[in-house]
Amino acid sequence: MHVVLNAQQLQNPSFEGSYGVAQTPQGWTAFGQASSPDTQPGAWNVTTPASHGNSYISMVCRGFSIYNSHLWESCIQKLNTPLVVGQTYHYSIDLAFSATFKADTILFDRPAQLRIWGRSANMNKELLWESGAVTNKKWKTYDFEVTPTIAVDYFILEAYYVELPKYCGNVLIDNLHYYPPQKVKPRDTIIDVVANYPNVNIDENGLPISFDGRKVNEVSEYIFKGEKLIITLWDNRTTDGDVVSLFLNEQNILKEFSISKNRRNIEVKVEEGKEYFLTLYAHNLGKIPPNTVALYITDGLHKKFITLSSDLEKCEAVRLKIEHEYANAEL
Repeated sequence: MHVVLNAQQLQNPSFEGSYGVAQTPQGWTAFGQASSPDTQPGAWNVTTPASHGNSYISMVCRGFSIYNSHLWESCIQKLNTPLVVGQTYHYSIDLAFSATFKADTILFDRPAQLRIWGRSANMNKELLWESGAVTNKKWKTYDFEVTPTIAVDYFILEAYYVELPKYCGNVLIDNLHYYPPQKVKPRDTIIDVVANYPNVNIDENGLPISFDGRKVNEVSEYIFKGEKLIITLWDNRTTDGDVVSLFLNEQNILKEFSISKNRRNIEVKVEEGKEYFLTLYAHNLGKIPPNTVALYITDGLHKKFITLSSDLEKCEAVRLKIEHEYANAEL
């Protein structure tokens, strides 16, 4: 799959490609003196499913090894639109660690970190961000921002050591997401709406059509299993005073909540074989409209990252289809 995001500098930020050893996905090229990153899952005893799409990349750093001892893997991509000196750019990326990574006879079973470098057309480099030790075996989303002091024409992703002496470690990388800038409203035009409980108009299937006359726009659809979902909500951009509510169909599961960097977990019961709309309702408009939240939704096995944006005229929603927990399972 070939992905280009609007207002985004990167091709294939979800690292979609054919699985294989020493094979990078389309848009990304192995960089440096070490071996090539791998497209996962399936190579070197790595079985972690992708956090987004079907594939992702793994990279290693080496201590003593059969070859390339004391070197580390990296990959590079030329940006379609260079990063401008002094401007701040907002991103998130999903990272994990595999404790079972084994290449030939060497175990790469220690956590590494991801470093992101910017490189200019005249080969100057600047370290833009580093994750620190990635010790989580399940995917975790890291939010970060960069403000380059050089013109950045290339992104370099690099696996690197957390400590010395050098050792054999790995990092798994998926879903590099760019959040384009939004127009900031002048402070004296920020709209503050008195919090209320909206009137919900539903269709014959119990799915909401509108909230207080604001049309519900379905933006995506996901399948989950079982009788329980955990929804995590937070602001992964600039905190600007947004107040929102969340609805599962017409049930209010989060009321008049001020979004911040602090994550809020909500556990909801669902019925197998039923469909739901998870809808974001805006009670006001912050400094940077529309009101936007980041969400993780998981049934304990499957986990999806989405964003929803709503304003005073419309509400965004995601459709959740709940299958039986053991549907399509092999007996």
